Amino acid sequence: MPLKKYFKEEQKIFLRTLNDDSVGRRVDALTCFLKSQGKGYIDLSIPYGTNPDESYPFNTEKKVEILSDSMGVGIRLTGRFEKYLKNDIIRLQHNSDIQLIHRRVEDRRTEVLELGYTKGKGKLRSFRQQWEKNVQILENITDNSKLPKFPKVKVDISMTGVGFKIKAPISVSDLCLLFINLDDGRPPICTMTEVVWCSDQDTDGRCLAGFQYLNILESDCKRISRFVKKSVKKES
Repeated sequence: MPLKKYFKEEQKIFLRTLNDDSVGRRVDALTCFLKSQGKGYIDLSIPYGTNPDESYPFNTEKKVEILSDSMGVGIRLTGRFEKYLKNDIIRLQHNSDIQLIHRRVEDRRTEVLELGYTKGKGKLRSFRQQWEKNVQILENITDNSKLPKFPKVKVDISMTGVGFKIKAPISVSDLCLLFINLDDGRPPICTMTEVVWCSDQDTDGRCLAGFQYLNILESDCKRISRFVKKSVKKES
């Protein structure tokens, strides 16, 4: 199946590492945009404004899942990172195993939750390192009362992302480290996210924005799934 039929220049691409082990599994993902393609490869731009010190630590041995949407259907194939062409341009070798997939409509839940965040531009490596450090700390917490309290915020949450009002300025592709307390008796979830959409700024200096998870533990994804499904069951 020819790739050029489904992949066009500047098309949005979602990359996700495929885990081979069952221990400490996590979502490890990036959003990119197609720059060019050739026999067995695609070149992608990374939109986070990174400099050489903040370049993403790709692993040439890890298989990645390449996801996109085209002509109303989901597209999936696999491949591996080959090399950096520039600071923000990477080349992937793909396996020409393109599949058409059906996108499920995800359940969502709107709730007032304790939520904390740190936002920034061009800090891909730093935010990823902060996420890893915070996840380790949270996994070893035995007394939740010692954790900081975050402001309560109205949040729209799903398995792939969250939406809430955030202080401006903020732009698409900005990175944000989030702490979300599901009020389930466990420490808050820590996830590194990117802004995928945002509204115009309100008179209060805030805007509504949507955040997609880039780094999150799979166990935390399951916690979110249980949290959302509780709401769905109540409504039905």
